[in-house]
Amino acid sequence: MLIGIDLGTSNSAVSIWQDGQAVLIPNAYGHNLTPSVIGLDDNGHILVGAPAHARLFTHPGLTLSSFKRFMGTDHNFRLGQQSFRAEELSALLLRSLKADVEQHCGCRVERAIITVPAYFNDIQRKAVKTAGELAGLHVERLLNEPTAASLAYGLANQQEQKFLVFDLGGGTFDVSIIDMFEGVIEVRASSGDVFLGGDDFTRSLVSWMLAQFPQLDQEDTGLHGRLVTLAERAKRQLTAQESTVVSYQHEGETLSWTITTEILAQCCESALERMKKPVIQALRDAKFSADQVDHIVLVGGAMRMPLVRQAVARLFGRFPRCDLQPDEAVALGAGIQAGLAMQDQALDDIVLTDVMPFTLGIEIARRKGEGYETGHFMPLIERNSFVPVSRVESVRTITDQQKMLEFSIYQGEGRRVSDNILLGSLSLDVPPRPAGEITADVRFTYTLDGILEVECKIDHSGEMQKLVIEKSPGSLTPEQISASLLRLENIKQHPREQLVNRQLVAEANAFYEQSLGEQRQYIADHLYRFESVLDTQDARQIAEARKEIEGLVAYLRKEWE
Repeated sequence: MLIGIDLGTSNSAVSIWQDGQAVLIPNAYGHNLTPSVIGLDDNGHILVGAPAHARLFTHPGLTLSSFKRFMGTDHNFRLGQQSFRAEELSALLLRSLKADVEQHCGCRVERAIITVPAYFNDIQRKAVKTAGELAGLHVERLLNEPTAASLAYGLANQQEQKFLVFDLGGGTFDVSIIDMFEGVIEVRASSGDVFLGGDDFTRSLVSWMLAQFPQLDQEDTGLHGRLVTLAERAKRQLTAQESTVVSYQHEGETLSWTITTEILAQCCESALERMKKPVIQALRDAKFSADQVDHIVLVGGAMRMPLVRQAVARLFGRFPRCDLQPDEAVALGAGIQAGLAMQDQALDDIVLTDVMPFTLGIEIARRKGEGYETGHFMPLIERNSFVPVSRVESVRTITDQQKMLEFSIYQGEGRRVSDNILLGSLSLDVPPRPAGEITADVRFTYTLDGILEVECKIDHSGEMQKLVIEKSPGSLTPEQISASLLRLENIKQHPREQLVNRQLVAEANAFYEQSLGEQRQYIADHLYRFESVLDTQDARQIAEARKEIEGLVAYLRKEWE
């Protein structure tokens, strides 16, 4: 079975193509969205999704989130006594989503299409594919998130139209220009910011909250986690009201913040301003004006904020479309792409094209005075070229009796290679001749799978060298992948049924810690009874007791909203 996965910074989701449409698959707790959070319980067992999210701010040393931002880097995360890379944490999440589909559909899942931010670079994209491999999935294609969203929106109406897709998630921001005509969905341009998302809005609000009470210790991670919880709650409440009050007990003192939509707007002003540059860049690259865009489409959980929607409306002078749930549209689009990959008859008339979100090229030397200066960047494949794509350029020797040509491959938009990302290098022996007499053709070929092949051929001799860029700085080697596979297989994980129970206990515990007096004791009594039943390992008794604790948690959720 081929599945479509939205691997998000804050939440993830999975879908399949079934009976002529994309269908979201609920997780073990009945929800379409799975929090992108990994944690450990008190016994050292791995928690994924909802049970980890319930302990995110009460146990900051045992939970991790927003690790997607570090894909393709050497950053290591501490989780209890263990250390993980972002690829490994993502693999645990992907493995959980894979298990959800297998449990729901009753069949084995081995293939996946995974969405990525349009502005993820080559290294980050390969890290996502590695995470899929670690999770036991063959990643058939990486699909840009705005492209997936356009699929989810575009199939409802086959008429000619142009979309601008705003995708603001928990940690990344993308904008894409989509042109639809005669069954073709053509991505014309993509731009974005991989370090802008809903988390940044939350952090700005937390900084304001700390500034109101200078006596608070800004280095206290436990305090910071609780303030993040309060800030997230305030953001949700401000989607439906003009102001809200949040409180926190600190050293016997009640601290309160009255947060209005105006205060939130002031806190988020710089983040909102950062959204403009990628929009202008995408429109310029697509050679469209804002007036030529028929629809502004909002995607991503952060787009639920009225503040963001108003900013988009002001930017374009009209209201954006929000037909689909913003945090489900990308996963639905991934499911549609799975249908396209399986050549489902319902999608026979749909053709999808995509573009390269970044520029690829080589380092060259340019004449300066009597000599040459190295370090200059020569693009071969420019950003927003349609993929798959192949381009060739010629270079020549610059010194007499030169015996070798060295090719360094870079990715980026900088004029100097020092401002770009080194992807790899190769060298080619050449016959010693006067400067400029020996030339070589350099061909870049970039596939739909995100693989770059570099081919260098000496015109004089026909000698050729090839380099396939699959290993990049910050990515795992095959040996490291094998070691990670073995380590992840040996991580202690409870069966799915027990995870459901642990999620309920973790969430109820979180409410216990936030409560006082009779309510706190009431929660404690229910938890004690439930945990006592769990110790019996009697499935029937556990199922009955779970209904009671589920009712309590549902009541507490509603009360704390």
